[in-house]
Amino acid sequence: MPRIPYPETTEITPENAALLADLPDLNVFRMMARAGAAFGPFMALVNSYLNNGTLDPQLRELVILRVGHTAGAAYEIWHHERVSRELGMSEERIAAAKGPLPCSLFSDAENTALELTDDIVANTRAGDQTFAAAHTHLGDNQTTELVVIVGVYQMVCTFLETMGIEIEDGPVPEGRLEKIASGVTRHGR
Repeated sequence: MPRIPYPETTEITPENAALLADLPDLNVFRMMARAGAAFGPFMALVNSYLNNGTLDPQLRELVILRVGHTAGAAYEIWHHERVSRELGMSEERIAAAKGPLPCSLFSDAENTALELTDDIVANTRAGDQTFAAAHTHLGDNQTTELVVIVGVYQMVCTFLETMGIEIEDGPVPEGRLEKIASGVTRHGR
């Protein structure tokens, strides 16, 4: 149960109500719409790497799942397991996202990226050896994107858990990533 109620459209700014109407009907977005001026930029940031990022989409989802498992954020895990399936990821790889590393189901690049993820979550500043190993596989831009994704999803998991966001009842619409992109684009983000 959420710690504060999901807002009615009359309780949020008109800009946030319009953006929310164009997004998938997800509780995280409903509650985030209470964040005032931060909602639009937050959605633009999420859209930037979910729909326009440079990381391989399966690697991105493994990283997000790893952060979700570390935080114990059931909402995040549930939704990103669904996204992973939509991307064609096997159930074994999805389940392995919470397991020990290195894992034989992951490539060297994936293992080093997930080790970097763990190091960032545990220590804030990843160690030089872990960073260098991931950077060797990912290069400058993808390493930077990975660090941003880890940080964003640490914040998202904190938000979900602190606010008590519930997994939605009923079916979740397919094509959520595309709907996020079109909703954000329509609102000039």
